[in-house]
Amino acid sequence: MNAITNRRLRRQAASLLLLPLLAGLAGCESFGRGVAQAVMSGPSDPTADVRMCEGEGKPVGGIAPLLVAQDSLPPIPEVDTGRPAIKVLYVHGIGTHLVGHGAELINNIGRALGLDVRAPRTKRIELQADPFPGEVLGELNLTRLTDQARQRDMVFMELTWSGINAEAKEALAFDSSDVYQSRRASLNGVLRSFVNDVAPDPVAYAGVRGTRIMSSVLQSICWAFSTTWGELPENTVGKACGPDVPGFGSRVDVDGLAIITHSLGSRATVDALARLAKALPELDERYAALANGLRQRDLAVFMLSNQLPLLEAGANRAPITGQADQFCGDAAPRAAERFVRNLDVVAFSDPNDLMSYPVPEAWARKYLDSRLCANVTNIDINVATISSVLGIGNLANPLAAHSGYAADERVGGILARGMGTSDVAPIVAERCTWRATDERLMN
Repeated sequence: MNAITNRRLRRQAASLLLLPLLAGLAGCESFGRGVAQAVMSGPSDPTADVRMCEGEGKPVGGIAPLLVAQDSLPPIPEVDTGRPAIKVLYVHGIGTHLVGHGAELINNIGRALGLDVRAPRTKRIELQADPFPGEVLGELNLTRLTDQARQRDMVFMELTWSGINAEAKEALAFDSSDVYQSRRASLNGVLRSFVNDVAPDPVAYAGVRGTRIMSSVLQSICWAFSTTWGELPENTVGKACGPDVPGFGSRVDVDGLAIITHSLGSRATVDALARLAKALPELDERYAALANGLRQRDLAVFMLSNQLPLLEAGANRAPITGQADQFCGDAAPRAAERFVRNLDVVAFSDPNDLMSYPVPEAWARKYLDSRLCANVTNIDINVATISSVLGIGNLANPLAAHSGYAADERVGGILARGMGTSDVAPIVAERCTWRATDERLMN
């Protein structure tokens, strides 16, 4: 049973579990039956998608503007010669994930971008890092996509890091034995298994395994900026990306990069970027070209089911905050110390998700490292269907609200072509609203 099937079963189990609870609250069998029907039936007009989709902040372009730059290049050659490509790194969140967990997302983005041709096989990089010799810190699986004309070239890089926390979850393995599961109602048992799988992840991240997860993210970014699809063998093992790797940092001013994260993956990615921003000035001259290249480029991070505010409670405060004017902009007095020229943080959150939050501008100024030069855009979007529960109110499955992004066409459209610009995807233009903000209005 694959990871996608497991997620679907968990969502269904959670929905079913709500039925007896609501029926009990109703106090009579007939009313409870009506509540159950209302929960399962959904909107009265199944063709009308009235779910919320609202964006606010700085307009974002998505992945498409990066691909447009390839239109002036010759088509992809039969033998890769280092032609510029677009890399899209996907970092998963809480829970055990198997290789291939990004399948729904890559299909969604590919459709939105018209990239309907792909390489017949993936390429794999087993991730290692020098601070943790002999340890495997997850793996990258790379899929290459293009269009019918072979003009646009995108490499989807699926990071699977959940194996880092496998040992931490062994402490709860006893709870899944028949001794304990047999004492639970069947649906409660399914939900308990789900909790046992996801609850240790943020705890482990706040402990000793956090640095390993961040290293996994940093190694993925390093490989993205250090090699081409054609230079990679189908399987890379036993190597850490660093100055000893041929081509280290050589793609930083050649290839485009966008990062998509989910849940805990958002915290791990932002923490990894902040850690890199702090470390680069302290590294030797072999890192100079990479550091200088990063300072001159823009980077976007699309955070699905964003958890930055939630996980800030267990994080160390960024050492430098509220000082963007010192680092951001070419005329800034400390521009040489910034990490990137601009970091576009696009935070997706479903208000019915119990574990995701927007990123208010004031929060970003207080908690995000100023050297990241972050600009925040918030996308409030219902990825779970809201159903009317007779006289009680409205209800959306919180698990579906947390994990339903990958297949949502509006999400795919925003990732592909952005929001707040003149070239958004048709489904975004039709079903989403946009509110721009302008810093000049504060004067």
